[in-house]
Amino acid sequence: MDKLTLIKEIYDLDENDLKMRKEALEKLAPYAGEIMDRFYEKLLEKEELASFIPRERIPELKKKQIAFVAELLSKPFDDKLYRHIARVGIVHYHIRLDPISMSYGFHLLSQLILAQSQRDPGLLPYLKLVIKYLKVAEAIMGQEYFAQKTLEKTPYRANDLFLAVNELYARYSLCRQRVRQIASGEEQKIDPKQSAAFREALDKLAPYRQILEAIGLKLSIVKRHCTELEQARSPEEAARAAELLDESILHPLNDLSVSAYMTLGSSLASLRAMTDILYRRSTAKEAAISAEEARRNIRGILENTYGWAIESLEFLDEEPEEEAWDIVKHLYLPAEERILYLALRLKSLSNRIYIAEGLDLLGEAMKLTLFLTGKELKS
Repeated sequence: MDKLTLIKEIYDLDENDLKMRKEALEKLAPYAGEIMDRFYEKLLEKEELASFIPRERIPELKKKQIAFVAELLSKPFDDKLYRHIARVGIVHYHIRLDPISMSYGFHLLSQLILAQSQRDPGLLPYLKLVIKYLKVAEAIMGQEYFAQKTLEKTPYRANDLFLAVNELYARYSLCRQRVRQIASGEEQKIDPKQSAAFREALDKLAPYRQILEAIGLKLSIVKRHCTELEQARSPEEAARAAELLDESILHPLNDLSVSAYMTLGSSLASLRAMTDILYRRSTAKEAAISAEEARRNIRGILENTYGWAIESLEFLDEEPEEEAWDIVKHLYLPAEERILYLALRLKSLSNRIYIAEGLDLLGEAMKLTLFLTGKELKS
């Protein structure tokens, strides 16, 4: 069940309540300015919240808050509205406004609307509906906050791949010389102790099975060649099994090393280009990076450095379906308080998992660079 359906079920949202929500908005509209004045007065009384509210931007923030509530009450509750609310949650995550502070803001807004309904009884029939949708928005934003936090702490698959390959190669290197001697006919049998130690290492790699298969290294095939080598009945059988064992491990690793080298080189070139752009901007003391400039610079960097791996690249204002892309990154632009989605599809290459992780990490670096640059220029 998708998130939108779950929210509708949890909060018992009526598909036909849009007319009543619009009526509620009409009733609230005359008091919007007064409510927002009180809202920000109360927030500024809280020291832990005041640091998130630049006083010179309060008029702008009031307009945005009013527009947010207006959209919540005047639009169909569909995927588009859900994504809009979720984006606000992502913005709150980026400025590190924690969920309890978000909850306090929704609580305060609900209390102010409740107080206004005591002065204008015409609001009372709509009060429950308005507060319900504020609760819905709070839930979506909180969920998105924690989703971003979980994503931030999720270990990269490339790190698992690095650990798995290192462990495999370290264990195989202990018996590799003997295997090659058997393959060349210099030796006839594998050392039982070396074989047992290598099999034990293969068993420890079980958690990495899928990650290794993604680079073409199948543990089941490696084990089969081990068995064939141990049970070989002639020097010729042993030599063939040893040759296959060596090839089943080293061919994927050699292929991976090429992908790793190209990915590293492309990433370093991208970071160098990013540094050059930021240096030129800082020396020229230019204004904050706009969405259009971010698009142009990122597209130019990635096409020049990762053109060999990227099949298509798009910038989107709405979050795309992740299944259609290999990588989706949201880029927060503090100057515009806007989120831009970078979507990448990779070419059909070997070791795509490694290339994808390299681009994913590069996307994180771009995201952080845009955020910090924007914050610095705003401060």
